[in-house]
Amino acid sequence: MDGTAEELTGDISEKLASRLSSIAYNTGRDLPLMSAIRNAGFISHAQLWEEMETAEVERSRRSFNWRLKRLVQTDLVRKLPPKIPYKGAVYTISRLGLECLEACGDGLMSLSSDSRCLMNPHQMQHYLELAEIRRALRKSHVLKEWTGDVELRSINCAIDLPLAKDYDAIAEIEWSGNVQRVAIEYEHNLKSADRYRELSAALRGEDQVKLLLYLTPSVDMLYQLVGHFRDATIYIAAGLSRQFCANPMGCRLHLAGASGTKRTTLVALLETRTGSRSR
Repeated sequence: MDGTAEELTGDISEKLASRLSSIAYNTGRDLPLMSAIRNAGFISHAQLWEEMETAEVERSRRSFNWRLKRLVQTDLVRKLPPKIPYKGAVYTISRLGLECLEACGDGLMSLSSDSRCLMNPHQMQHYLELAEIRRALRKSHVLKEWTGDVELRSINCAIDLPLAKDYDAIAEIEWSGNVQRVAIEYEHNLKSADRYRELSAALRGEDQVKLLLYLTPSVDMLYQLVGHFRDATIYIAAGLSRQFCANPMGCRLHLAGASGTKRTTLVALLETRTGSRSR
């Protein structure tokens, strides 16, 4: 994802020292909160609270609200207006917040205080919907780990055998005693046919992920996506994002690629993958 929101201007180390001297900084609670905001790209108040509560970083809603307000007031986190239909204000990390994370040993190559641009507000809905997808999987009690695109881009830069592309997320899902990696893409707008041909070619070399799940906001986009990947060599499924968020394991998906086009569910795909490994 390309950002255009905020450009680098000068040294901010003195600003960081000034801000942190005005608050009692708690690395056990402030750091995970800021890290979650950075890794999400954009995240709503309700989404962030659920994530912090699930991770047992915060147990009190009042304490969480106070901590978040404090980070906004010290310019470590940026607060943006609500984005319907997501509940509450939206948050994103600031340049000062990135420098703070780096000083605490939690920096990323893909998004740093030296990056020319930070997160693009025009991509807010994209990241908020990804947070909803993550939330749905977590509530289904199958999600072991979630790695979003901000972290994935750093990993792909650092390792010798990167993924075939920078997916929007990788979800590690536990099913029938096995943990399987599922790549997730939220496609809000269709790309060109040439771009999908390039993606299909790139995926032929993918050996770290066996299932790619495309989620879209509309039925017409769903069918067009399936058509673009008829020659794929890995499992590619497409579904409606809102239906998936309501029922991740039972939502109807349309499968293209390795097994031909047909209707299926995430449960069926996970069981197919589990069965193929056990034989």
